[in-house]
Amino acid sequence: MHMNNSGLKSHKQDPISLLEIVSMEGRYYMARFYLDGQGYVLTDSNDKPVMFTGANAAHEHFRDYDVKKTEVIPPTGTDEMIGMPDSGEETMRVPL
Repeated sequence: MHMNNSGLKSHKQDPISLLEIVSMEGRYYMARFYLDGQGYVLTDSNDKPVMFTGANAAHEHFRDYDVKKTEVIPPTGTDEMIGMPDSGEETMRVPL
């Protein structure tokens, strides 16, 4: 599911159990967050994912919210290799 900034503002008092800052191609970062057990991607007014220029920028965007836990999910070396089978390994998560 997705939610834009105005929708997110309507949940200002609700705790965000987890904020995942996901690296996209190692250059941009996308915010995925969980409210009441439901996951959302932060989108703009055109329903496109908001891309931050750094993990800290994404983290700062949520500074006025009650975020319980934040993790950065960096890319893995094989994510961009065409034809590589899924390794089945758990995604690396870095607490922030």
